[in-house]
Amino acid sequence: MEQERTPPASKRARMPSPWQSQAQAQAVDDAEDRLSALDDGALHAILARLPLRDAAATAVLSRRWPRVFATLPRLRLHPATFNRRGYDGDEGDEDDCEDAHCWMDALGRVLDGRAAPVAAFEVRAKFMGLYDGWFHDAFRRLCGSGGLLELGVVNTKYDECYPLPSPVYCCATLTSLDLYNWRIRVPGRLAAAGLRAVRSLRLRDVVATDADLRRLISRCGALEHLEIHDVHRARNVVVRAPCLEKLEVFSFRPLRVSVKKAPRLGTVRLDLSYCYPEDSWSINDTMDSEEDYSFSEIEAMCDYEKMAEREHKQTDEVRNMVTFLRGLCGVKKLQLYLPTEYSEVLSKVRVSMLKRLPKKNYLLGLETLALTLDHNDKVLATFVSCLLNSSPNLKNLIIKEVWGMGSSVPLPAEFWEEQVDADCTLNHLSSVTFYIESLFKGNPCGSLCRFLVMNARVLRRLCIEYYRSKVRPEDAAKVEEVWKELHCWPRASPDAVLELCPLDRCPSY
Repeated sequence: MEQERTPPASKRARMPSPWQSQAQAQAVDDAEDRLSALDDGALHAILARLPLRDAAATAVLSRRWPRVFATLPRLRLHPATFNRRGYDGDEGDEDDCEDAHCWMDALGRVLDGRAAPVAAFEVRAKFMGLYDGWFHDAFRRLCGSGGLLELGVVNTKYDECYPLPSPVYCCATLTSLDLYNWRIRVPGRLAAAGLRAVRSLRLRDVVATDADLRRLISRCGALEHLEIHDVHRARNVVVRAPCLEKLEVFSFRPLRVSVKKAPRLGTVRLDLSYCYPEDSWSINDTMDSEEDYSFSEIEAMCDYEKMAEREHKQTDEVRNMVTFLRGLCGVKKLQLYLPTEYSEVLSKVRVSMLKRLPKKNYLLGLETLALTLDHNDKVLATFVSCLLNSSPNLKNLIIKEVWGMGSSVPLPAEFWEEQVDADCTLNHLSSVTFYIESLFKGNPCGSLCRFLVMNARVLRRLCIEYYRSKVRPEDAAKVEEVWKELHCWPRASPDAVLELCPLDRCPSY
């Protein structure tokens, strides 16, 4: 029958010879081993991009892979790290831990199976304080391994602040330490080398007394970068760090910062945001000790708006700022964020802002000054004048208007002529940038802008930046008027270039 005909020989399937089968099998094996052929560094880089649970699962691939995972230099953990794959908790919520005990057992097995010290350990969880004994032992193992370089510990139980496990203070190998929502209690006796190698210290929402904070900073003898973000309880921060190069301080409450013995300090940022005390303050800001308080006392301490008002009245903001600036003689770049709430507090101080710092405290090294404030507010304008008069070598000035809070009426030019000494900063100032929300709000091209153009003898460029979205097509004539006015100003420097630059988004200086 036709259906039973044998196919032509040319179309018959050929059986591979034995040597061909072996070669093909070897090719498949070679293809499968390409990943395993990578060096440990490349494999670590791959596993670092996987969730820790998935990285651990690679141990079944071959005999080599268990060691690759066991020597993974960086471990990142969050509450959901060891949840079962089928766990149907809050989807995508990394703070949703299925079982804290299973989580700790899994981490214990990971640490037990290590073939090399952990170089970088990052953990965020809200149950570390509830099992402080277990975590004390875990941190003792990590910090005593002899290889831990970076440590980041985030307590996400925001309504509780637990003492930081004491082994952290004794770690001699740490170069980077990042703490969030922990109580700092530096032990009276520490290992001689404890924290001596730390170059980067980041403290966010920590609770610390003045003494503990001072001891912690001074222990970090190699410290190069220090960030203090919303420290609770402390009122006087003393920074002694001979290797410090960069300092950043963010505070929602009055804080006196005194910089001493920091000859290498080159970049400094200070943000004082006093708005919304009901959201940013906590019970840790109002307690002066850990003694027992009555219910009525606790209730009074939880009235954060009244507490903020009371503390502002008791604080000399002028003295705080002058104390801060006196330690910045060699700083090259200074950034200050001082919103309207700060000017309101500053206006209530009995002692007025100095016209200039004492000569021995001049900011001789300052080359770039970036200010986020309302320079048309008379109180803050006086402070701006003090900075200009105390920075004889200033080259770059950046003033950014606080969003939605700029004054609609600029100060008269006479104010700046009386306040700013034309023989000081104006001999070196070469670049000025103003960022304003709206080009048509008040008269942004007058006052300080005009004064600088008329008096800065070596000015090369003055740029006024504004939001493009605030200018409608029918406003083209108004833009042209501003442009003409700008170019009618007499210039102290014939080489000065004056510019108007529309922006699509808020700049970051």
